[in-house]
Amino acid sequence: MADKIDRRAFIKMSGMAGAAAALAGCAPGATTTTTVATAGTTGTTLATGSTSSAALKTLRFAMSGAATSADTADPAFNNTSHDGRLISATYEQLAQFDDALGAIPVLAESWEPDATGSVWTFRLRPGVTWHNGDQFTAADVVYSYQRLLDPAVASPGAGNLSGLDPDGVEAIDDMTVRFSLQSANVDFPLATIFRQAYIVPTGATNADLAATAVGTGPYIVRQFTPGETPTVFERNPNYWQQGLPKLDVLELISIPEAPSRVAALQAGQVDIIEDPPFTELAGLEQGDETTIVRQTLGNMELIALETDEPPFDDNRVRLAMKYAMDRQGMLDLVNGGYGTLVNDVPISAALQYGVPGVRERDLDMARQLLAEAGYGDGLDVSLKVSDVQARFIDFATVYQQQAAEAGINIELDVRPADTYWDTVWLKEPMYVSAYIARPADGMLALLYSSDAAWNEIHWFRPEWDELLTTARATLDVEERTNLYHQAQQMIIDEGGHLVPYMTNTIDAVRRSVTGWLPSGTPFHNFLNLDVTL
Repeated sequence: MADKIDRRAFIKMSGMAGAAAALAGCAPGATTTTTVATAGTTGTTLATGSTSSAALKTLRFAMSGAATSADTADPAFNNTSHDGRLISATYEQLAQFDDALGAIPVLAESWEPDATGSVWTFRLRPGVTWHNGDQFTAADVVYSYQRLLDPAVASPGAGNLSGLDPDGVEAIDDMTVRFSLQSANVDFPLATIFRQAYIVPTGATNADLAATAVGTGPYIVRQFTPGETPTVFERNPNYWQQGLPKLDVLELISIPEAPSRVAALQAGQVDIIEDPPFTELAGLEQGDETTIVRQTLGNMELIALETDEPPFDDNRVRLAMKYAMDRQGMLDLVNGGYGTLVNDVPISAALQYGVPGVRERDLDMARQLLAEAGYGDGLDVSLKVSDVQARFIDFATVYQQQAAEAGINIELDVRPADTYWDTVWLKEPMYVSAYIARPADGMLALLYSSDAAWNEIHWFRPEWDELLTTARATLDVEERTNLYHQAQQMIIDEGGHLVPYMTNTIDAVRRSVTGWLPSGTPFHNFLNLDVTL
């Protein structure tokens, strides 16, 4: 879920004080002392960046998102940019995405459905221990899922498990868990992969998990304070994957300003930076000490229209706005051409169940549709936008210029970044939004089901809900694909999203770094990261 608070984490800091403070701690010769604050571990002090730690393999990772007071170590509330990285390094899920957004086992070793696809049995990986030395068992999985579903916990991830009751999760033995679903889902392993679905120890409370981090993952948290940077991790010496991780110390450093991130990388003050400006990519790729790494999955900026609010309650208006869009022009001007075109539903055609083809720009058709809707003299609308994400204002400005050629006059209403997601998202009839890549079913359920918490376009179609439910339960792959295509085509033809492209996810790295692939999802794989001393 790109994600309400995750998107807030792209807010730019005012001035350069935050970036300067972050760099001060990782400048050559500086010493950052970090003390263990993790439950079940022995108090230890690390001196990262100092002469005494010269033999340690330390990697400094510069995030584009700001460190915020909303940051947490509790997976059930994993929402900010910082959360996603901290929790990916510390905890693990039953499964994880592969490069094509299929499911691969992690804490589960295998899974199998019954004949209907409504009961799934997961066999867990033996020999996994928590950071405090306790054994990982099925009881931890049952506890974690029941906690996510508990209304008293109020996890934002609960909606991802809408087809599962708390008592539908049961431990068959220490290494086996059974999920009994309310209705069949032949792709259920994919449904277990979402931001908040990390497994936590049995009995861990909200207070425990917000303050400490005891996971099964490759790194142990040694320093973390919400809203402060850096966050520091130490290698988990008892990690279940032999020979991993490769680093001794991992530091997450928040540097929201793109020029500061680039300068820090070029000066050798950090080893990886997220989201370098596309205008800097050629120089970084060809640098003596730097290069870039790219992932085809990424972010999808879009315009959301509430389909029950005038004038967007008329599908002719919505279609006119879609026909006015030059998708390739948007991608070129906003993101330097780094990405792939998308067709007004935030699902790439390259993914399973994706619909091929994109709508071509047709200004004559746009004008005709506007005239039929009663706007022959032009349509005036207000588009809410913010610099809460780096490209939002550029995105809105380019579309404003394109739409004007069809007689659609857009006034840009620029709102403050720090309140954008609270006061605009899900509240205004037309605004810029964004989502990161997900499997088709997860994206469709998240944004378009009648009861979806993030149904920002007010798409309330019982027949569409039934189509999605039927698709999930259909065993024949070809028939299931056709049903998912039908569901998407309804949104392409009648929905309230204008989605021109999916960006590539691009990071820049020092040439001493190996084993890094940027993530186009909320999950970050620090396992194979290595650095040459």
